Order: sequence, then structure tokens, then C-alpha cells
Amino acid sequence: MRNIIFLILLFVFELNYAQETIGLVFNDINKTKSNGYTLISPISDTRTFLINNCGEVVHQWSFPEDNARNYYILENGNILQSSGTYAEIRDWENNILWSLNYQSELGFRIHHDIQPLPNGNFLVLVKDNYTNTAMFAAGMDTSYPNNDLELEKIVEIEPVGTNSANVVWEWKLFDHLVQEFDNSKPNYGSVSTNPQLLNMNYEDGEASNPIHANAIDYNPDLDQIAFSARHLKEVFVIDHSTTTAQAASHSGGIYGKGGDFLWRWGNPEVYNKGTINDRKLGRQHDIKWITEGPDKGKMSVFSNDGYGTNTNFSSVHIIDQNATNGVYSTSSGTFLPSDYFWSWDGTILGKVMGESAQCGLQIMSNGNALINETSTGRITEVDRNGNVIWVYIIPVGSNINYNQFTEAVGNNAFRAHRYAENYKGFEGKTFNNTGIIEDVNSIAANCSEILSVDNLFSDKLQVYPNPTKSNLNFNMHIDVINVYDLSGKNVLSKMNSESINLENLKNGIYIVKVISGENYSALKIIKN
Repeated sequence: MRNIIFLILLFVFELNYAQETIGLVFNDINKTKSNGYTLISPISDTRTFLINNCGEVVHQWSFPEDNARNYYILENGNILQSSGTYAEIRDWENNILWSLNYQSELGFRIHHDIQPLPNGNFLVLVKDNYTNTAMFAAGMDTSYPNNDLELEKIVEIEPVGTNSANVVWEWKLFDHLVQEFDNSKPNYGSVSTNPQLLNMNYEDGEASNPIHANAIDYNPDLDQIAFSARHLKEVFVIDHSTTTAQAASHSGGIYGKGGDFLWRWGNPEVYNKGTINDRKLGRQHDIKWITEGPDKGKMSVFSNDGYGTNTNFSSVHIIDQNATNGVYSTSSGTFLPSDYFWSWDGTILGKVMGESAQCGLQIMSNGNALINETSTGRITEVDRNGNVIWVYIIPVGSNINYNQFTEAVGNNAFRAHRYAENYKGFEGKTFNNTGIIEDVNSIAANCSEILSVDNLFSDKLQVYPNPTKSNLNFNMHIDVINVYDLSGKNVLSKMNSESINLENLKNGIYIVKVISGENYSALKIIKN
């Protein structure tokens, strides 16, 4: 029978967040958090940080420009980061592998969001501008008062060499419109019976920017793309398996619909299947598929207007699309589901979650929600019962590290991503814990993990040499190696390896926690 022994490397302290204003400001040690590392990069700062759940930096990159909203650790361990004008790929050691100026190389700027693809390419959102003359010719209501109109296109970029790129696929919203205004013009048809197309004359007070896409995601199992249109209060799914020519049509691809919408949700009023009272989303951001855990395959989204219409607070949601193998159902012509699968809105440390722009949501493997509120730089973990269990306020911005008990300025981040400890991109990588970013933090100082020891696994595990001057070796492949000092601080980590180098650690006693599959073990080692 498996015998589990818990080694608790921390002292008991009361949960108290009032004494800290930045960094780790709340940590409920009685609730189960999602293990892993959180990637953050304030928009006004040139640095990108990977932090652990104690708010300590375990890795860091720097980039030549600020205003980068998008940053992803790729499965090969490199990091892709992008602003509206440039993109870079850097390796784990911060060396530039590839860079691109969108404007000079491809002739356009991007906006808001990007999405890496498994083939090494990435998707971007690009404004697609038309004159009112061109739109009138396509069937737009001639009472439209402005000279131009901003639609959207999605472009797939293939990095080439060290500073070049190819556009290998493109989808344009302009190719998927319907209108009831003029039967002598293209796109004429019934809006309500063509929900796979966008009503080009729907207007909700947004003038020349009626779409305002702000998020994009990709599902490799389905070969589908999701994107969010803030001003339509809708999220959409389209087929990526098409060629560019098919993407401009209404047929082709593995789902047979070309570039038409496979699914849309949030505001059926846009396709004449509801009213404002039927809105489920409002000015939403960060639509994406859930990739792990009990909700895998569903989608998550941050609704800036709570439940679609209330601007006094925001809400987060899980959506069950009622899909079968990437095919989506309707009821009486309205795309399912009829309601949210799970929702949360509430207060975080006495402050209502209410953001009018940006923000993000990630549902993790244990079902908890990681919420990023952009304007405050606040990142919160909420469990499925609605309990706030972890709160971190970014303590950096404009290339300044803020001291505790001061207000961080410019610490707003477009997104926050938490990667599991065994994420593929960490394979063979060494983390060096440099501590918290701010000067002091009593909650972080008292933060430690609970190390669980499986005696049966421990009996098989061999570690040598011990004591050691540098390398610590294992007799088997280890998924995750974490090294802690006696205060419980995680000082070094490495993924998917059979050894770890302790040469840069001070001499002394350390606890090494190893994870292999579902097995855990912890042991005391001496560095001399």
C-alpha cells in the first residue's frame, strides 16, 4: 500500500493580505492551486518574467521594445513575442533567433493578438480597410456616414531565415457577408437563415470599427480557429484546413463550408435571432479552447460586461459548445449552447472584478480559473467553488521595479499564461530562482510548497553523488526536478532530465523534490 508522507517546509501563518500591496498579495495555503509557472510581461516594459506560485522569478527575457502584448513559450523552449510592429523568437538564453518588422517585410501592422501553430508558423489579426464606395458596392446601407470601414483578416505567417517571413494562408471577413438592404448588390440574402455569414449592416454604435477583433486561438485537433469580436459581442470559429482560395469561398475544407462561420456565440441579435436581452457576452476578450483537465474541449472567455449587458462588473465563463468532432449544433436557427456552462463574477480582496477593456482567462488542468485584469496588473486564481485562493499584482512596469507599499504604475499586462511544471517547452531547461521582483514581501517569504514523498518510488530512486560539488544524477528519467533551500524557497528547477547542476548554489543542505509520472519523492542532499 502506498504510503504518502508530507514534508511541510514552511511555518504556519495566518492568511493576511493587507500588509502587502504588490507581488504576491494573497496565498490561501488551505486551497489547492494549479502547479506551474506564470508568464507575465507588462505592456510598458521590455522584460518578460516567468514566476512560480510564490511570486519568485525563475526565468527572465528582455526585448528591444515595449508595447508587446503577446508572448508564448513554445514547445521547443523558445519564446515568441510580438507587438503591433515587430515579432521576435528568442531561445531560453535570450539569444535572438528570428525577428521581423511586419510593416517593412509584409506591408501591414498587426493588432491585439497572435497565436503560435504546431508547424512553427503563427496567426495574427490584421485590420482590413475598405472605402465606403467599395462597401456600398457590396450591399452596405448607403446611409452609412463615414468614409471608410475597418473589417478584419487573419493571416498565417511562416518565419523564414533570421529576419524574413512568408504569408502562407489568409482569411478575410469581407468574403463572408450577408445583407438585406439591396437585392441588386452582392451578398443579398436572409440574415436569419444565413448565420454562417456576418450581417454587414449590423451596427451597435461603433462607427467605422464595427468588429474590433481582439483575440485569436487555434485548436490543432480540429484544425479550427477561434476569434473574438469585441464590438459585435460575439465569438466565432472558422475552418483552418482550407486553402486561401477556399477560405474566400463558402465551400471546401474538412468541414465543407470554406471560410464561413462554423460557430458563433454571444449575441444572436447580430444574425436576427434575438434582442439585446439575449446577449451573453459584452466587449469580451481571450476566447480560447480549454486544453487540459476536466473541461478539455470546452471554451473559456472573459466578458468585460458582466453577462453581456452589465457594465458595472465583469464575468468569466466556460462555454460548452455542444460540438461533435468539430461540428456545431443549432436550435431553431440559433447556435448552441443556450447558456453558460460555468460562470464567476465577484470581488477580489474587496475589489469588484470590473474591467472595461482587455483582460484574460485561462482554465487550468485542475479546473481552476486564472484571471488577468489588465488595468491593475492583477492576476488571480479562483477555484470552481468561487473561492479566491491566490492573487499576484505585477510589481514592475516601464522598466522600473517597484518597492513594497507603493502603487505600481504601467504594470498592466494584456495576458498571463500559466504553464504546467511538466510543460514540453521546459524539457531540459534549468530554472534559476532569483527571488521576488519587489524589495520585500512577507507573504512570498512565508510561501513554500508541500513536498509529498512516495516511499515505493523512493525505494527505486537512486541519487548520486551525495554530497556533490556540481552535478546531481538520477538512475532514471525525471519529469520535474525542484531544488528547495531549508526555508522552502524553490532555488532551482529542471524538466525532463536525469541530472541537475547545483554548481551555482551556495554550499549547504537542500531538499530535492522529483516528479516522475504520478510518483513523487523528496530527499535531502548536501552541496559542498
